[in-house]
Amino acid sequence: MPSSQATTLDHHHLPAGARLFSAGDVGDAAYLIVSGRLEIVLERPEGDLILAHRGPGEIVGEMAILDHQPRSAAVRALEDSELVVITEEQLSHRIAQTDPILRMCLGVVLARYRQTVAILEQMKGTAPPPVLGADTPPSETFAAALGALSLEREIRAGLRNGEFELFFQPIVRLSSRRLAGFEALMRWRHPTRGLVPPIEFIPAAEASGLIIDLTAHAFAEVGRVFPELILAAQANPDALDGPLFMTVNVSGRDLAGASFPEMIADFLARTQIAPSSLKIEVTESMLMDNPERAAATLMQCRNAGLGIAIDDFGTGYSSLSYLSTLPVTTLKIDRAFVRTLLADQTSRGIVQTILRLADDLAVSVVAEGIEQAAEADLLAGMGCAFGQGYHFGRPAPLASAVQAIRTWPAPEPERPGLRLIA
Repeated sequence: MPSSQATTLDHHHLPAGARLFSAGDVGDAAYLIVSGRLEIVLERPEGDLILAHRGPGEIVGEMAILDHQPRSAAVRALEDSELVVITEEQLSHRIAQTDPILRMCLGVVLARYRQTVAILEQMKGTAPPPVLGADTPPSETFAAALGALSLEREIRAGLRNGEFELFFQPIVRLSSRRLAGFEALMRWRHPTRGLVPPIEFIPAAEASGLIIDLTAHAFAEVGRVFPELILAAQANPDALDGPLFMTVNVSGRDLAGASFPEMIADFLARTQIAPSSLKIEVTESMLMDNPERAAATLMQCRNAGLGIAIDDFGTGYSSLSYLSTLPVTTLKIDRAFVRTLLADQTSRGIVQTILRLADDLAVSVVAEGIEQAAEADLLAGMGCAFGQGYHFGRPAPLASAVQAIRTWPAPEPERPGLRLIA
């Protein structure tokens, strides 16, 4: 096990001969076996019945926290063993996110196993120990499980220690190059690994449910820093395209939670930030996790005055089906189309189709991933309202965003293009 994981996992040392738990105990954790050997045993007056042996790369104690029943058997250490604790919260959340058919099958398997154990308890005699699995090297799945638990524990610690911060990337009006707003992007300033990119921690936060905590932290930070950005904008009003807005990313987990609209309402009441200056951004794929609940939550947010932006538009499989039911105010063209815009006629055709669709629906469009002035010029000529990308600025900390506002260049002459509702 890498030393970095060893320091971030919840370890439990079980000396040889010690009991981990007994039959009938309330299950509050499962255990990954890192080293050593354990036996699962039915302790009976007429003689113990060995049900199984477990070794490195295996798990014990999972049944009681999967079906919320008492422990069905005891577990004892055959030799000194090192275990990694998986809490009930960590495991039950992951199970809850699986397919309901799989959950049903899992419940049936657990129920039948418990029935088998009950039958064995009534039998006389003892069964021979099963073949040990301790000589089998831990699988890739086991290593991945340890890595996921370690990362989850680090994320929790990072939230407690204030290691997560927002970076801000400019969004500009393409026709004039005036600054219109910012997208708030989460970054993790890890104490030993430095700045960790989102791709390395967002999927783990999604899987563990910690994404809800990260989103709450993002909104708290926006509430804290947005007034400072607005003050900077007031010092350079000619460089701005109307009131500054802020876009905040939210996840499918957020939208599925019943408390999300309440959190938004509390945010608006507490910060006094104008709802029209705030947009929440979701991806197409996230909307498909629970489309009915997502639609209801987004409608509540829209009724509160927030804008609704769909990220990576055109890369999903159901783009058109939800545009008639969701209160969308902005479409964001995926960078994959922008990247090939200058050289590929097909990409230009797709972008133009999205722009015409958006115009018919009276929603604005932001093109992501703009890295060249030629791309910005072409998009402006095609009628795209807003642009975002390294050409205008990389995601940067608050101080850099404030400086960018104060020094944003004077507006250029309006570029010709189709009028698109902003």
